[in-house]
Amino acid sequence: MSKNKKKKKNNQYKFNPHNKKQYYNKKKKKQTKKIVSTEPVIIKEIETEPVITTEVIEETEPITEVVTEVNTEIIEEVEPKTEVKEEKKKEKKHKIKIFRLILIILCSLSLLAGSLLDTYAIVLYEEIETLLRILGIAITIYLFLFLSYLLFRSLKRKYIAFIIPFIISIIVLLIEGTLFYYLNKIYTSIDELSDNTLLKYTALVTYDLSLNSYEELNNKKIGITNDKEDYEGNILPKEVISKLKLDENNTVVVYDSTLEELYALKNNEIDAGFFSRNYVDMFYSLDDFEDIEEETKILYEESKEYQDIEEDIKSEGASLNKPFSMLLIGVDSSKNGVTSGYNADVLLLVTFNPKTLRATLTSIPRDMYLKTACSNGSYRRINTTTWGSSSSCAVKTVENMFDVDIDYYAKVNFKGVVQLVDAVGGIDVDVDYSFCEQNSSRKWGDKTVYVEAGHQHLNGEQALAFARNRHKPKDGSKTGKLMARYCPTWNKGSRNDYTRGKNQMKVIVGIIKSAAKMDNPQEVVAILDKVKANFQTNVKSKDLLQLYNLAKSIMVSDNTNLVNIQRMQLSGSGKKIYEPQSKSYPSVTFPYPGSISDIKKEIKANLKNTSVKGTKKMSFDLNNPYKDKIIGQGSYSAPSIPTLKSMSGLSVSSIKSYASSNGLKLRFIDNSTGQDVSIDDWSNYTFVKQKEHKDTILSMVSTLTIYVKKKEINNIETE
Repeated sequence: MSKNKKKKKNNQYKFNPHNKKQYYNKKKKKQTKKIVSTEPVIIKEIETEPVITTEVIEETEPITEVVTEVNTEIIEEVEPKTEVKEEKKKEKKHKIKIFRLILIILCSLSLLAGSLLDTYAIVLYEEIETLLRILGIAITIYLFLFLSYLLFRSLKRKYIAFIIPFIISIIVLLIEGTLFYYLNKIYTSIDELSDNTLLKYTALVTYDLSLNSYEELNNKKIGITNDKEDYEGNILPKEVISKLKLDENNTVVVYDSTLEELYALKNNEIDAGFFSRNYVDMFYSLDDFEDIEEETKILYEESKEYQDIEEDIKSEGASLNKPFSMLLIGVDSSKNGVTSGYNADVLLLVTFNPKTLRATLTSIPRDMYLKTACSNGSYRRINTTTWGSSSSCAVKTVENMFDVDIDYYAKVNFKGVVQLVDAVGGIDVDVDYSFCEQNSSRKWGDKTVYVEAGHQHLNGEQALAFARNRHKPKDGSKTGKLMARYCPTWNKGSRNDYTRGKNQMKVIVGIIKSAAKMDNPQEVVAILDKVKANFQTNVKSKDLLQLYNLAKSIMVSDNTNLVNIQRMQLSGSGKKIYEPQSKSYPSVTFPYPGSISDIKKEIKANLKNTSVKGTKKMSFDLNNPYKDKIIGQGSYSAPSIPTLKSMSGLSVSSIKSYASSNGLKLRFIDNSTGQDVSIDDWSNYTFVKQKEHKDTILSMVSTLTIYVKKKEINNIETE
């Protein structure tokens, strides 16, 4: 080997600190060169070969020195970087461990919260078997403890030991959250339906369209009622009169009833009167008031919240797991809500015996004329008993008629019926005749609702039209005229309040059957949310849960026909009477005493007996299909409603005898002086008129007033 080649070869091992490529190559090979430069064994091997050793030593000594220097620098640079990496790795592991710990704590706290919330929700449902509720609570607590244990144990184990229980915990949390949401939502939603807050509206109404504001009322007469339970005709108006100082320059006239005040306003006896803001819906169906919306104007209106006074409706010891009664009131209103004044166009008295699974459903026609439990016991159409005193007057009036304690009530706006039927997916009913009807907002035209005869699946608007229909085209009514325009050929079938009552019962049964098929809690929540604005009841969530065992029996059997429903309908006969409030002679319907008696017997039997014999009787005849018997309809004797007779032409003694036998205070008043006079015969006086009108219901009269005129006596002087 030549000397130049050896030098060139040796130069390959020289280290140039400015050569980065050489630096990194040497860095990669540091372990090998470290061995060459530091192992004494190599030197010993070289020393065994004398000739070679000299050359190697001479030529490799500088290499050894250079490599040693390089290795020293590399070691000094690499060792601190390795330590930093290890420290960062430890720090990263520590942070991950802390993060896992935080996740575990949060997850455990969430599981605890979910367990507590579910426990609270389960406790609310106290009517469900105690064993089931305890089991449910135990499961939630066990899941919390078990999953928390797995999570904390995973801190000392591999990452997978944390992931699995963490995912399971998330799933459990979702299930617990969903369970709490539905249990709590359903419970609170039902309680919202029994909210006892009443939002009342009063409106100052006038027929004088030239007036634009209450401020223009000066030296005028303003009417209110004297019913101290009437929020919108007495209580709130008094507050408004005081607030606006309407009594300073005007005269306030007090009337015995809303109807009397209405006719006084119509006849210009007063200039303005306080009524419910819903007065158009209340009065439009009365004779001569069909156009009241166009003929009147509101000068002022105000609203205020009151606490319901109807808690006394519920009888002591009432429970849904014992035989109970409920009055269902259908509110005829074109607006949402059930707390303002309205007509009770649907009245259904329901009784239910959970032991026998038997129910009675009694329809009370809206125009039934009877003695009410309010307005000083005056006779009125029963659908007007909800005008001022909300539900309490209607409930007490029905209680008096059938001699039954009504435990619960429920009010539903007609718009709520539409929402409810749509929410349960519609109802299946048999329609006896084809008809058309206005919609829930009382609109015709393109909003007209059409229903054809036959077995039909009805939506909300159709179901409401079916439940309220009682007119046919060209029957003389305003509604009949409109029907003649939109469905002139659909005029078949008997249509009246009794037909309407039957249809209403079909709708109720249809809703029950459709609702019984629902098994999704989300659907139940959706229904409650939709109807709560148009529904109110004094049934609380804890009361409704008492029907749990019944609902369970129906669900287990998968048979919605387990409940036997007996339909009943109050019937009566028409009679013309004088109505002091309206100062007119309307034709009204008085209930048959026999119909009341038959219905009363059936109600008492259902509420008191644990079983009823002969619940259903039927005969089979191909030529005469079986029809379910409706109790309360049939041949009954006409009701005896004594009315006031005319005193014209009767002797004074006969008048006195009539007044005495009927418990009337008798007054004879001189028509010219206005003074009371005492007479025994007609020798000095003549009959002028009687104040109390003929055909007035006798029980509504307390005083018989006869106006008389003194005879002129010609003194003939004899010459």
